[in-house]
Amino acid sequence: MLIALAVTLLGTAGLFAWHGNPFAEKTEEPTNLLFETVKRGPLEITITERGNLESANNDQIICMVEGEQGTGILKILEEGSRVKAGDLLVELDSSKLKNDLTAQEITLEQASANLKTAEKNLEIQETQNESDIAAVKLKIELADLDLEKYKEGDYIQEKDTVKGEIELATEDVTRAEDKYAFTKRLAKKGYAKQSEVEADRVSLQKARINLQVAEMKMDVLERYTKGRKEAELDANAKEYKRELERVELKAKATQAKYEADLKAAQKTYEVEKSKYDKIIEQIKLCKIYAKRDGMVVYVNQRAGGFRGSSEPLIYEGAKVKERQPIINLPDVTNMQVNARIHESKIAMVRVGLPCTIHLDAQAGETFRGEVANVAAVSTSGNWPNINLKEYVTLIKLTDDVEKVSQLKPGMTAEIEILIDRLTDVLQAPVQSFVERGGRHFVWVMADGKVTRKEVKVGKPNDQFMEIVDGLKEGEKLVQTPRVALPKEIALLEADVPANVESATTGLKAPPLPPAGGAPGAGPGGARGGRGGPPGSAGGEGGGAPMAGGAGRGAGGGGFDPEAIFARLDKNGDGKIAPDEADDRMKDRFSQLDTDGDKFIQKAEFLKAMEAMRAARGGAGGPPGGGAGGGQ
Repeated sequence: MLIALAVTLLGTAGLFAWHGNPFAEKTEEPTNLLFETVKRGPLEITITERGNLESANNDQIICMVEGEQGTGILKILEEGSRVKAGDLLVELDSSKLKNDLTAQEITLEQASANLKTAEKNLEIQETQNESDIAAVKLKIELADLDLEKYKEGDYIQEKDTVKGEIELATEDVTRAEDKYAFTKRLAKKGYAKQSEVEADRVSLQKARINLQVAEMKMDVLERYTKGRKEAELDANAKEYKRELERVELKAKATQAKYEADLKAAQKTYEVEKSKYDKIIEQIKLCKIYAKRDGMVVYVNQRAGGFRGSSEPLIYEGAKVKERQPIINLPDVTNMQVNARIHESKIAMVRVGLPCTIHLDAQAGETFRGEVANVAAVSTSGNWPNINLKEYVTLIKLTDDVEKVSQLKPGMTAEIEILIDRLTDVLQAPVQSFVERGGRHFVWVMADGKVTRKEVKVGKPNDQFMEIVDGLKEGEKLVQTPRVALPKEIALLEADVPANVESATTGLKAPPLPPAGGAPGAGPGGARGGRGGPPGSAGGEGGGAPMAGGAGRGAGGGGFDPEAIFARLDKNGDGKIAPDEADDRMKDRFSQLDTDGDKFIQKAEFLKAMEAMRAARGGAGGPPGGGAGGGQ
């Protein structure tokens, strides 16, 4: 397999340079070796993955009912049912919402009553304010009239009265004086009595006193009464004006309070009405209808968790949360395969590449397609393979509509993406090659001896490797030399230092695991086995393949930190910049950058790798693949 060839260099770390060891060239032929023959012919470079069939045009039915605890499914159409636009698909439990609606109706009625009360209170206050202001304005008007009345009426009238009294008193004094003088003359002549004289004198005195009183009254009126009365009436008018200001301010304040009460009541009513309308809308959303014709497909795919979990998510009685997909109504005339491709192979995949598709449900039938879309961002791996990074790739079926329409979403499919098609090239099974330090080696049977040869290789597929130079057609190669020739492999690793450049694909090798090797390469049976058992500590991984075909080779043992650093240091400046770090290193970049210079120096990197190796106790590689056999 391509990824296996790209990472076999991650085996036991070689610490010696190759000096052409003569003992590594020829060995005695073991009696238990299996051989493969170099042949010439066409070679298709393909990537094989598995995925699920789905519609490229899905109408997804989503639960829009809110609620942290979820909403139960009361009724749901059976999966696979054919429906038409307008058919009822799902009925969710609305009992709690109906209870909430009843309670909300009461709350809404109370809010409505409070709103009406606030409106009436404001109307009453507005009329009361008008009355209070009008009453004070009337007082001001009357006070102004009283002041004017006094100045132009009462004062003049009173003054004229006193003036008349003075004139009358003056006349009385004049008459009394004349009479008193006349009586005195008569008394002198004996015609009047002395008592009459005295009486006239008293009358004169009385008239004079009355005149003084009238004059004093006029003086008091002019000097005191007039000023006091005018000041009093003017003060009353001014006080009423100040009272008007107080009444107006009080009216504004009271009206503002009632207006605020009204706004609060209006807002409360709007909020409660909105809640009421929302509950009604939520109750309506408990019944979900089909928007178009289609076939019912339950959305039972989980986000994260264990792959292969068979526990369904959608069934009558199950609870669904807000925004959780329930049903897909796929357009079965427009189908595609949703597959995930490992990050080590995604660089070879591009839109438009032709594909061959096989369905488990329709064995023996082949469908055609092409790559329609390759995700730009990888998906996170599921537990326990949380570091696994794959890219979602969509393969559109290009067969005629009648053929495609017979398929059903959810079917398991195997896709084979044709990357390249080579004609008339030398080739041999990939398990016959061993990669070391970016170079490839085989063990050739010649003259009864097994001889190691270095070869130049081209492109591989899951089963065969293109041979560019170093071998001839008909030569016999040892199968799985890592298993069959452990001593020769040890000599090779001692002679040839490891690095991390892959001469097979021309692509950068995938990130090296912290401890242990990667799967080997080699098909097993019809579809390829999955390699041997875990590698030993610091040494060879992988074991012999199981029945049914060769496994995928051996897992690696240790690793070469300097080679890893050389791979990551893309510009060769002796340090790793943030844009040169791979995804795993980016997560720990600040920890590795111990001096804080925004770069990972070589010494920092080697120290971290040594600490990692010490923490893991020098453990060997993971399994070289999996169980062999042509499953």
